[in-house]
Amino acid sequence: MKKSLKLSFITSAIFLLSIKIVNAQTGGFAFSMDPKENQIQKNDAVNPCLTAIEYELIETRCAENNRLLNINNTLERPLLTTSLSWPLKTAAGLTDCGYYFIGAYVDQNSASGVFKDWNCGTRTYDGHGGTDIAIWPFPFNKVDNNSVEVIAAAAGTIIDKHDGEFDRNCVGVGSGLTANYVIIQHADASLALYWHMKKNSITSKAIGQTVVVGEPIGMVASSGSSSGPHLHFEVWAGNTASTRIDPYYGACNLLNTSTWWVSQKPAYEPAILKASVHITDYVPKVCPNSDTTNESTFYTLPFNGPGMPTDFAKFFVFLRDVSTGSIVDMKILNPNGTIYSSWNYTFTGAFNVCYAGWSKHLPITPGVCTFQAAYNGVTCSQNFTISTNNGIAGYDNLTDIVFYPNPATDNLTIETQQKAVIEILNIAGQIIKTIHSADKQTSVNVSDLSGGVYIIKVKTEKGVAVKKFFKE
Repeated sequence: MKKSLKLSFITSAIFLLSIKIVNAQTGGFAFSMDPKENQIQKNDAVNPCLTAIEYELIETRCAENNRLLNINNTLERPLLTTSLSWPLKTAAGLTDCGYYFIGAYVDQNSASGVFKDWNCGTRTYDGHGGTDIAIWPFPFNKVDNNSVEVIAAAAGTIIDKHDGEFDRNCVGVGSGLTANYVIIQHADASLALYWHMKKNSITSKAIGQTVVVGEPIGMVASSGSSSGPHLHFEVWAGNTASTRIDPYYGACNLLNTSTWWVSQKPAYEPAILKASVHITDYVPKVCPNSDTTNESTFYTLPFNGPGMPTDFAKFFVFLRDVSTGSIVDMKILNPNGTIYSSWNYTFTGAFNVCYAGWSKHLPITPGVCTFQAAYNGVTCSQNFTISTNNGIAGYDNLTDIVFYPNPATDNLTIETQQKAVIEILNIAGQIIKTIHSADKQTSVNVSDLSGGVYIIKVKTEKGVAVKKFFKE
């Protein structure tokens, strides 16, 4: 633990994650399952998020900074109240239908050895002082790509912050690790603690400067004593941990008499987070490694993915707060919108998050096809392109896209008129490079590619363009 003037603090918000994994293969109409489960260890009284000593250090640090900044909290607190907006948002380029789940709420039961959340459930652990919002699926991939931003839930003054710590920690790492964090003091003197952020992502604003609601202050990662990428979000009504509140309000909230959220989310949010198409099975990796997604949105027929029958691909769904008996309905649509194939699945267990995958024959008509998955009244879709060895199916509704030279040797220049996501794929449809471009002209280094035919896919708000280019 660091006790210098910078006073970095340790946090250990390891959330409970119950994952259901369903691998379902289907050839024609045959269907089989191989269910597997994985329980990721949670924090407990022996390994709490923040110890009493750590809370004392935070209180001391914030009190000293208030003194140095000449902030008198006692004058402001009775006059104002704070309402909190959601503290996360997706960055440009992330097109998933959802990106988070709740790993743990505030523990409302102060007795040792027992715990209860604000909704009278047990989605928490003994002594937990905040809300753990975990990012999923492909959590470390999202960290790699800066996909999920931490934003100020309310306007206020930065009263403490720290950066520079390793940000890919895992369960069982111990309690002696320092997180990258920001603490913001609001006009009513309440504090919001934002923990576990990505190294070198913390706002450049100094202690004493102000932020507005929704302002980016960092990126989600897994610094400090953390089991995986998530934000530990904790709120105090005053300047000591004894004033902790739970921003959620429900029948078992003993800390405050009303919600602090501008719009409170329900305790459970059944939702489909992602529907995706893959050349073969998705391979989840052990923390702290990024997953091997094997995801692709381009398929040239005949197609032979690793371990897959000819012209088959893998279709995955990723869901949150799944209850026993819930059903997900899936469809693969032809380019003209007609149904190529459809199926459904009934889940046999309840889980924080889960995913399932099916092997399905790809549509045979060239063009832009769609994989749709409907769950809890919401449909999540993923477009993918079918082409043939005779050439890419002609579709290009972005007539203002220009790229050159073709063939290319070292660099490929792409000209667009707006922000774009540019993907370079090999002829099998695997994504090799992804570039998020904010400029009208983007140079992509292709010198590291082997010679041959590649595919360039440009996505903007106006549409999609897909073309071939040759690497010399």
